[in-house]
Amino acid sequence: MTGQAGAVLYTRAGCPLCFALGRLAARSSRRHRVGLVEVDVDADPALAARYGDKVPVLVLPGGRSIGGRAGAREVDESFGRAASFLSDLEAVAPAAGRSAARHLITWLRRKLGMGEGRTGGRTP
Repeated sequence: MTGQAGAVLYTRAGCPLCFALGRLAARSSRRHRVGLVEVDVDADPALAARYGDKVPVLVLPGGRSIGGRAGAREVDESFGRAASFLSDLEAVAPAAGRSAARHLITWLRRKLGMGEGRTGGRTP
């Protein structure tokens, strides 16, 4: 597993859908080498209020969320994208003599197809 933050699976005890998604997520987590943490929403009043009965929810690096009756293929493909996202993050580690922030900005501009000197968004 990478040393970076990974996926978070919000669950609650006694939830059959949570159990099923947990098994799928654990398998894909190992396959794609993305960390996985399971969080019981009932252990934290703020999480219980936020999620209510809307569990399970799997939140992956890169911003993707999966909930409810997710299939094995959807979960595995999502973990694959998360692994790619984490790999891209590792690529923006600070280069020698450059600040991490400057390096990240340069990397993002390249990914978005923006030139080095531009400060605005894309132009058509």
